[in-house]
Amino acid sequence: MDFSTTEAANDLGGLVDTIVNSVCTPEHQRELDKLEQRFDRDLWAKLIDAGILSSASATAVGGDGFGVLEQVAILVALGHQLAAVPYLESVMLGAGALARFGTEELQQEWGTPAVAGEKVLAVALLGEMGEGPVRATRAGDGYRLTGTRTQVGFAPAADAFLVPAETDSGTAVFVVAAGDPGVSVTALATTGLGSVGHLALDGTEVHGTRMVGGPEVVVWLDTLAALGRSAFQLGVLERGLQLTAEYAREREQFDRPIGSFQAVSQRLADGYIDVKGLRLTLTQAAWKVSEDVPADIDVASAAFWAADAGHRVAHTIVHVHGGVGVDTDHPVHRYFLAAKEAEFALGGATGQLRRIGRELAETPV
Repeated sequence: MDFSTTEAANDLGGLVDTIVNSVCTPEHQRELDKLEQRFDRDLWAKLIDAGILSSASATAVGGDGFGVLEQVAILVALGHQLAAVPYLESVMLGAGALARFGTEELQQEWGTPAVAGEKVLAVALLGEMGEGPVRATRAGDGYRLTGTRTQVGFAPAADAFLVPAETDSGTAVFVVAAGDPGVSVTALATTGLGSVGHLALDGTEVHGTRMVGGPEVVVWLDTLAALGRSAFQLGVLERGLQLTAEYAREREQFDRPIGSFQAVSQRLADGYIDVKGLRLTLTQAAWKVSEDVPADIDVASAAFWAADAGHRVAHTIVHVHGGVGVDTDHPVHRYFLAAKEAEFALGGATGQLRRIGRELAETPV
């Protein structure tokens, strides 16, 4: 099957692959593991210098005008080497939402600097772990925000956050600067060893001009977040499975490569089918989103494959490697951790199936 998209997507994906392969060596990854917050600023700087951040961003925020298909290709390539950079959070979601819904003032103050790599944006989507919504009450010519959000990607490094909050007239999304009074961020330890934080807003006041939009912004952010995480997961699984196949060809047992044993080869073949299933559904979903065609079920299908295939392939990676798969001196354990974190971030396969079920039930025949 031919899963190719656009020439620009192929070129950008290839360029990012070249950059991350040169930077993200096993030694470099081990150095990142020692950091309190796993943000690869060396790689981020090289991506900025190569024009990767601006290439697939909207012209409204200083980008070259390519779109979702190209952004997905970039995220897949970043996933190949578990790149610890906020491309999804800051560029695709943060700057992307400002380009699509924000005022020119917000675009110039936050979107354009994010695309230039001068600022980092984070997105604090719906709360988990029983958290209620952030509340926004009127305060003069603006709003006063109170509430918390957990598991906010790259929160400790962010200059500003896009925060959905409940107002008297419904849901709205606000830009909250990290330096605003009442804003605090606590770093969290996560499965994937990434840069993640807990955001707390204690009566934080923002001007009315900081409002990006209403519930349509939240829907857009949720859709693109699921799509972007699925794309990164595809990169993780592709490279993790490739490393596992190479190991199975080289590792010998009973004077034969373990890959020649039927049980091992079947496990790898199942993983290959899983990865192709994810690529197919991701390509379909990305194309629909890029064309502004309703894609809720398609994005949920891609996210289901990212979570379900992620679970199976992650365990295949560890099982075929044996003890090496859980040895922290070997790079492959990071692929297991990254795949599991993506699975959890997407809400698991069951959560995505429930979403698909709701969409089907609510869609007129």
